[in-house]
Amino acid sequence: MLPSLIETPGHLEGILPPGLHHVSLREVREAFAYNDHRAWLFAGFIAACRDLREFGCGRIYLGGSYVTSKEYPGDYDACWDPVGVSDQVNALLWDDTQRLEQNRKYRGDLLVSAAGDGPECKHYQFLSRDKATGLLRGMIGIKLNMLEILNV
Repeated sequence: MLPSLIETPGHLEGILPPGLHHVSLREVREAFAYNDHRAWLFAGFIAACRDLREFGCGRIYLGGSYVTSKEYPGDYDACWDPVGVSDQVNALLWDDTQRLEQNRKYRGDLLVSAAGDGPECKHYQFLSRDKATGLLRGMIGIKLNMLEILNV
């Protein structure tokens, strides 16, 4: 279950309290895909989850302004665990030099975690820190399940 968003100094939007919050894709959709723009971003995130799971990815971490109360975030920020992922996965998901194409297809930024590091990964650490204040903010951990992905 997602905790309530909190107000903090230096933020105009509510943010997740610091820490990793494990939830389902359905819970993410219900909490954050509440207008057309956010639903559009969420559809891109689901496409990325589907492609990642198809090639063996088991976990993804979601953060950035998408998991705040900001009405119109520019995109979402995520990092995914490459453990078990086939090298046949779409190059857009691996290659940092294709970030623009990745954003066009998936509507967000998808960074690769260091294998098995999860919250210890440098990308996770980067995404869980607020750019403006430098303070920690919450991230969402999602276990990828193809049945849920297809039915969310």
